[in-house]
Amino acid sequence: MSISEVGRAGGETVHEIRIAGICGSEAAVLTYGATLRDLLVTVGGGQKRRVVLGFRSLDGYLRDPSYIGATVGRCINRIAGGRFVLDGRSYQVPINEGADVHLHGGLKGFTRRVWRIAAQAENAVTLALTSPDGEEGYPGTMQATCAYRIDAPGTLTIELTATTDAPTIANLGHHSYFTLQPGADVRDHKLQVAADFYTPLHPNLIPTGEIRSVTGTPYDFRDGPAIRAAGAGYDINFVLNQGWRPVGDADALPVAARLTSPSGDLTMELSTTEPGLQFYEGIRLEPTPEDFPAAPHRPYSGLCLEPQRFPDAINRPHFPTVVLRPGETYRQISRFRFRTP
Repeated sequence: MSISEVGRAGGETVHEIRIAGICGSEAAVLTYGATLRDLLVTVGGGQKRRVVLGFRSLDGYLRDPSYIGATVGRCINRIAGGRFVLDGRSYQVPINEGADVHLHGGLKGFTRRVWRIAAQAENAVTLALTSPDGEEGYPGTMQATCAYRIDAPGTLTIELTATTDAPTIANLGHHSYFTLQPGADVRDHKLQVAADFYTPLHPNLIPTGEIRSVTGTPYDFRDGPAIRAAGAGYDINFVLNQGWRPVGDADALPVAARLTSPSGDLTMELSTTEPGLQFYEGIRLEPTPEDFPAAPHRPYSGLCLEPQRFPDAINRPHFPTVVLRPGETYRQISRFRFRTP
């Protein structure tokens, strides 16, 4: 484990923490946005492979519009009109996508904040953040943490928690762009999602409120097809068959999604406590001179699999709740396990 200064953001020093597991996997985490900057896993012959997109310098993250590797909050995904009612009181949060959508927590959210280091070990780091009452229009002072841990065999666990002193919204998320074969088109990966249903969208990517079967649609990934064969332009929430699971032994959680490299030499299995999974195939990724060697940023060069409560859930009573109250603890565990044949 090592900690180094990599620059400054908003007058605050940004640190990079490097952790490693006995399995050989290595990760780099930035305090800016509690961001997963890099993740290397072991493949055949003991070689290391980078499996996430990232930037070579802090400047890339300061200019990034795509939330690459970031921790997102207070609310991942979208809120219609940036409006919601909580306990009879109306709130307006910023519109930062199109003309009528609040996206990923707002203008700064948790992504453009510098977190503090709360704990560290050789294979783990925990970052913490205080979000004051009224920040981005959200009520209540929130205390949030993001913990990264590498365990054998080849597993990255991300645990997100939050508490509040007044009723508020809590729907945190992780936003890495994965590629199991750097430089390849992610549409040539195979993807399996344990979901019989999905949430259809309006043109502005806000759910209609319907929960619809994937049968006979381009959203049927139950048998693990190549992404390119299934369709194009994915940015959709799946209703996972497992539903919402109370946090306990994450090993007991079933696999929610399985991603396989085009060559078949590496697979990532995702297990999570969350009821929803956003699949975004990096349609709007922009080229940058700051990308890692042999891992260019361009449309379809990385995809997101984001465990979450459903988008716009605060305005849809039949969706899993995103309301957090004093005395409660929001906790999400997501586990990414990498396997070779």
